[in-house]
Amino acid sequence: MLSLLLLAALAGDVPIDVDGDGTPEVRAAHAWGRFGAEDAPRVLVLVEPRVVSLEDAGGAALRQRLVRHGHDLAREGYRAELWSLEVHRGPEDQDGLTVLGMRRFLQQHSEGLRAAVFVGHFPDAKLVRTCNWRKGGPVTLPGPDGAEVSTGSEGRWLRRIPEVVAHRFDLVLADLDGSWEERYLPGTTRLERIEAILADDADPNVGGACAGLRVRAAEVSDVFHLADGRSEADLDAFSGRIDDGRRDEECSAADRAAQNALAQPEIAVSRIDARGVAWSPEPRFLDAVGNPCEVAFAEGEALPAWDQVWQPDAALERRLLCEYFDRNHAYRVRGVRPEALRPASIAWGLGSGMGSVRRARAEWGDFDEPGYDVRKGADLRALVGWLQRPALLRTLRAHSNGRHAVFAKTDVAALEADLPGVPWSFTRRGDALVPSLASACRGGRADFFLYRSLWATGALPDDPYFLVHTGCEATSPPHNDRPFDHPAYGARAHAESLLFFTPCLALVGRAKVFYDEPLGFSEALRDGHTFGEAWARYFAAEAAGTWGKAGGDIGRKRSYFWSVLGDATLRLPAEGR
Repeated sequence: MLSLLLLAALAGDVPIDVDGDGTPEVRAAHAWGRFGAEDAPRVLVLVEPRVVSLEDAGGAALRQRLVRHGHDLAREGYRAELWSLEVHRGPEDQDGLTVLGMRRFLQQHSEGLRAAVFVGHFPDAKLVRTCNWRKGGPVTLPGPDGAEVSTGSEGRWLRRIPEVVAHRFDLVLADLDGSWEERYLPGTTRLERIEAILADDADPNVGGACAGLRVRAAEVSDVFHLADGRSEADLDAFSGRIDDGRRDEECSAADRAAQNALAQPEIAVSRIDARGVAWSPEPRFLDAVGNPCEVAFAEGEALPAWDQVWQPDAALERRLLCEYFDRNHAYRVRGVRPEALRPASIAWGLGSGMGSVRRARAEWGDFDEPGYDVRKGADLRALVGWLQRPALLRTLRAHSNGRHAVFAKTDVAALEADLPGVPWSFTRRGDALVPSLASACRGGRADFFLYRSLWATGALPDDPYFLVHTGCEATSPPHNDRPFDHPAYGARAHAESLLFFTPCLALVGRAKVFYDEPLGFSEALRDGHTFGEAWARYFAAEAAGTWGKAGGDIGRKRSYFWSVLGDATLRLPAEGR
């Protein structure tokens, strides 16, 4: 095992300027720690320089944790490399281009590479997909004379509309041999939207005269665009032409040969980024011991907005990262106590996932203890109680977005009484803001404020766990229409709140409104694979199946919607431990 090469100037092939405009997307890269045998499978831990700056105590403390993490990976048989990776920041909205620069860096270091874990704040890729979807059900469109034409409830029509199918997707980083640079659209691009009801004598596979037709434009900015199939509309002739042959252009030749052509990840990729949840109340909203307190305002004075009460907290960001790597280290060294070696599921508005997580260990096949499969009365108090029960692999199934998951309506006063301290949220009462979850948790919402309150009051035990989150858009960064370095980007993110304010080690989730779950995920964990390898299993399972099983034209690339937060190199304990 090699010793730490602290601050060594071992630069990679940088700067990286993908578009050749003189402004590099990857500005600098320096290896400052290498651990393990040179010929062992490689893991790159790519760190934002800001969070490990030696100019503050938090950065130095995090750097020490990362060195320990490198030793942990080496003990498990990896060649671990710690890199500082400096990427482009600026007013240009070019996050996707910067991701391509990061991808080129991974390609340069791909020999023997198994995983890349990004620590700190890096840009995300956004995915737009357009496909020829033969959709069923009623629709009303303009006819050739301008009068409305409708299909019946059993009607079939063509919907070809560019759709954001993932506000964050890391496949572009993990698929090192795909044609992703060609799929990137810089700046703002206008894409055509086509909706058509074909005439009775038209060929649904080729096109022809239309009974109803609408053509509009959609604007997209800084996205990767997958155009699966092509369609052309001629409003003068009131006809359309369909070509299903041009598709899957992001896939390598080998990946296109699969029964269901899908880009396949060659490596696991995950992110550990606390920036979006590292917000704290301004000092005037805290009492002498640092807890939220009531603040009164003059009669008629406007109460401040959220970002006037809360402010970014760099010290908290580093603290959360340090706590995460402490939790990671403790799990690798000590594992979990026997009481925590259990599966758990909570669901509200969606079906139970207990059957899925049980498959991760043979001994869990008939597990059925009270309180571990919560389906009825799943309000926020039930959620907290569920999190307080020790369990190693959990699944959370509730209607969600990038900010919160929705559970049953909750008695907030009782929820606050359950907390061992003051809630970390504010509610307006008259001309004052008071510490309360009443506004934040209205309607049963589990979000940043609830999880921050659980963390700040010590309401949860230390038992670490892994999470499969099947809620829609659970991993979508809030305010993802802005560049990644905008202060609001990712603020109060739902998934990161779970990762950092509860004892979570890694979670897999979806950045789209859809209703799938990763096939083969639990089985891969059972077989000893890492969390990131289990994520990759979903792609392989979908590629081996049929279009119909994968949801047809509209659904067959649903694995692209999923990504991993936390450490992709972790795995469940071996059976019998």
